[in-house]
Amino acid sequence: MPAGFRRLYKQSFTDIEKAAKAWQRLSEKARDGLSQHRKQVTGPLHKQGWKGEAADSGFYFMENIELRLSIVQIEAQAIARVLDTTKWRMEQAQTDLRNAVKTAEDNHYRVDDDGWVSAPASTDSIPRNDPDGQATLNVESSMLGEYRQWIQQALDDARTASDEGKRALSRLLGDILRDTNPAAMAETVRDIRASMGDLGIQDPQVPDDPKEAKEWWDALSREEREEMIALYPDIIGRTDGLPASVRNEANHLSLDQQLDIAQNDNTIDKSHSTDDYNQALNNLQKLKDRLDQSDGAPRGKELYLLKFDGFGDGKAVIAMGNPDTAAHTAVLVPGTDTTMDSVPGQVERISRLQNEALKRSNGESVSTIFWLDYDAPEKNLSVASDDRAQDAADDLRKFTGGVRAAQGDNRSHLTVIGHSYGSTTVGAAAAGGKGIGADDVIFVGSPGTTVANAGDLNMDRSHVWAGASHNDPIVNWASGLTLGTNPAEHVYGANVIEVGNGGHSSYFHDNTPGLYNQARIIVGQQPTSAEPWGPEYDPIMEVVPGL
Repeated sequence: MPAGFRRLYKQSFTDIEKAAKAWQRLSEKARDGLSQHRKQVTGPLHKQGWKGEAADSGFYFMENIELRLSIVQIEAQAIARVLDTTKWRMEQAQTDLRNAVKTAEDNHYRVDDDGWVSAPASTDSIPRNDPDGQATLNVESSMLGEYRQWIQQALDDARTASDEGKRALSRLLGDILRDTNPAAMAETVRDIRASMGDLGIQDPQVPDDPKEAKEWWDALSREEREEMIALYPDIIGRTDGLPASVRNEANHLSLDQQLDIAQNDNTIDKSHSTDDYNQALNNLQKLKDRLDQSDGAPRGKELYLLKFDGFGDGKAVIAMGNPDTAAHTAVLVPGTDTTMDSVPGQVERISRLQNEALKRSNGESVSTIFWLDYDAPEKNLSVASDDRAQDAADDLRKFTGGVRAAQGDNRSHLTVIGHSYGSTTVGAAAAGGKGIGADDVIFVGSPGTTVANAGDLNMDRSHVWAGASHNDPIVNWASGLTLGTNPAEHVYGANVIEVGNGGHSSYFHDNTPGLYNQARIIVGQQPTSAEPWGPEYDPIMEVVPGL
């Protein structure tokens, strides 16, 4: 007789459901505690500049608490997922079992309390030497075998679901939180990957298109969203189109994980060498240090980590203020020699842009974004080729499309700023596909934008702005060579703004016309103009090339 028939047939899964919800609540409590600790404890201490031996010891202790809260958030969410998945699969097996019994009984087969299926009572009186009766018996016997097999398969499925769930749960043990375990987060990542593998759970297939990604996210329940953030932070954090607050939370989890992996257990991803991981550890620690300084920042000055990559020179996309809700949003694309080492300086630049824009915004909110999601060239390559700009163009278009998708009905006034080789990248992105969807584009200190004039940027030329200092060596030596026309020249056809006569970085210095005018454009106001470089622009040249 089938083993476990009676138990599965009558099994209630209420206890498993309650347990899964309890673990889900624990995960949420840990997440909330982590957020409050960062905003109310470590954040203010970082902001006040607490330094010294006592500070180092205190931060080490408090950051260990935060790491443990992260681990509880992640592991509790994983346990909830394992319980939910096991419950669902066993319920499916139970449904199959009950359907098998019902179908058999509807066809007059007998199923006893132990799950044994017998032929209908009507066949008991059929003579064995009756040819017609024998045919009937053969049919009944065949169906008898099918019903028995159906019941056995349901029981086997339930047993498999139970065994796989038990194995998956056994990996998620609290002993990773022991005091002597420096690789707790790395072990958590490894354990969860193995646990999900035990159940055959695949990574979420998030749409690549930002609009479709937003629709996918909006369709998830609150519990499903919490699960995605906790179990797949690397995927959620890098997905354009999702809310900035969601990406920020996911990326902070992922950053902690990547730091621990790089420092303690870099065998998880064997595609990188030890040297690669050492460089990544250095990059990621610099990123974390800068983000820590803004924990607990006042409303509008908080940083949102929208994307990062520690390998190589490092990549980072950071917003100051929430771009999803801002009335005005500016994206700054930096240029030559920008690496993870440059993050503090780039954050300072977007802060200055935001400060000046807020002075002119009539109370409306402003978010500024530092976008380094490409491999910016080294100085010796800055005027040689537009290859890196072209390689980055699609990613920049996708990012600005994601900003628009995440904003939804709150269509912010969007300005994209390209500085140095960043202007080459912005130009390549704007000229390709359907453009970057910006209301205004600003080029400052540009060696060229890959196009001959502003009419090639898939937008109204009257909203293309350019500024170039006569003391900027990049503009003087690189424009017009291999990356295209200087956008501040007459022939380009952009609006030329006053920027002063500083050096290549002066466009973002306080109390300069370059910073003031960029801020005016960001909030939709008219900047002060300057005389374009070179011969006067002639629009006929666009119609009859060569004139």
